[in-house]
Amino acid sequence: MRFVGIDLAWSPRNPSGGAVLSASGRVLAATSALGDDFEVLDFVSQAVPRHSHGLVAIDAPLAVPNETGARPCDKQVASVFGRYHAATYPANRTNLSRYGGLRAEEIRQRLQVLGFRHDPAIARLDYSRRVIEVFPHPAMVSLFQLNRTLKYKARTARSYELRWHELGQLRDHLVSLRESVPPLHLPPELAMLPIKGLRGRRMKGLEDLLDALVCAYIALHAWHQGPRGYAVYGKPAQGSILVPITSSMWQRLKTGRLLMLDRDGTLNKSLGTGPPNHPTEVSLLPNVAARLHEYASLGWRIVIITNQGGVAFGYLSEAQAQATHQALLDALPVEVDASYLCPHHPRGTIPRYAKPCPNRKPAPGAILDALARFGARPQDCLFVGDGASDQQAAKAAGVPFEWAWKFFE
Repeated sequence: MRFVGIDLAWSPRNPSGGAVLSASGRVLAATSALGDDFEVLDFVSQAVPRHSHGLVAIDAPLAVPNETGARPCDKQVASVFGRYHAATYPANRTNLSRYGGLRAEEIRQRLQVLGFRHDPAIARLDYSRRVIEVFPHPAMVSLFQLNRTLKYKARTARSYELRWHELGQLRDHLVSLRESVPPLHLPPELAMLPIKGLRGRRMKGLEDLLDALVCAYIALHAWHQGPRGYAVYGKPAQGSILVPITSSMWQRLKTGRLLMLDRDGTLNKSLGTGPPNHPTEVSLLPNVAARLHEYASLGWRIVIITNQGGVAFGYLSEAQAQATHQALLDALPVEVDASYLCPHHPRGTIPRYAKPCPNRKPAPGAILDALARFGARPQDCLFVGDGASDQQAAKAAGVPFEWAWKFFE
C-alpha cells in the first residue's frame, strides 16, 4: 500500500509538490518539481502501478459542479475550522477558469480511468485504489493541536522572517510525527534542512514539498485510523474534503448541538418484532454510518437513548443487554458522547426492573438529562426515532423530531 500526496498548483504553468509514503511512514519519494498533468499522473503511476493498492490525496478541488459561489464542502470546512483561520478558498468553475481550467478535476478523471475510486469513505486498513481531496491547513490544526494555521505562505505584509519561522514550525511538527500512530519518518536531509534565508522559488519549492508530505500523511492517517480518525465534508459528486481528526480534535469540534437517536429499528436492524439480544445480532441499517459520521464531523454530539424492557421480562440479563449495546457502539464510525439504556418496564416480571422509570420513553428523562449534561438548548438538537414513544419523548422535552426512515434516506 502506497500513499501519495500532491500539492497541486491550480495552473500547470507552476510546479507542484509530490510525496510518497509507505505503510510504515517511510518517505519513498519527494519532489517540488512536478510539471504538467502528464508529469503528475506519471508520478502517481510510478508510485502506485496498475494492480497495486494506493491512496492519492490531492490538495486541489477534484469536483467543482458550481459555476459560481462556494461548494458545500468549502462552506462546511469554513464553519468548523474558520475559527482556526483554516477556511478554504471558494472553488467554482468561473474562478478556476482563470487558472487555465479545471485541472484537478481532469486529473481526478484520468486517475479514475486508471482504477482509482473517488471516494473518501475509507475503511480502516482497506486495500484499494482511491483518490481523495484534502486541505493541509485544517489537517495541521488537528494533527499538531494548533490554535491557528501556520503563516508560511506569501501574503501582503507577511515578512520573510515570519514565514521562515512558521515554515520551520511545520518542518518540526512533521518531524514530531515519528512518535505518532501512524508514524512519519522524515529523512535527515529533510528533517534538518535549513530554512532561514530561503527566498523566491527555493522558498516556494520547500513549501510545496512540505505541503505534499502533509497530504501524503493525511492519506496514511485516514487509512490507518479508519472513520474514527477523519472527518469528511461534502459529497464526492459536489466536492468533498477529508480532514484527519485526532481524539483531541474530536473534542475540540464538539458543539452544544445533540443528535439523539433511538437504537433498535433506527440504528440497527430489529429481528422480526424484537431487538437483537446478542452482540452477534447487531447489524447497522443502510446509511447509518455515513449519516452519523457527517453529523459528528460538523461538531454534533451523538447520544443514544434506548428502551430494553426485555430485561424486565427476563428475556435477557442486564449484562447481556449491555454487551449487545456495546457491540452497537463499537460498530458505529464515531464515538458516542452519551448513551442511555433503560431496562425497566412497569409490567415486567422481574421485580427489580418491574417499575416505571423516567428514562423509559415516552418519558423524556434521558433527553432532559442529556440536555442538562451538555448544556444544550432543546431547539438546537434533534431526536431521530422510528416509534411513537420516540416522538412523544422528544415532544415532551421540546426537542425537534424526525423519523428515522426520512433522516437516513
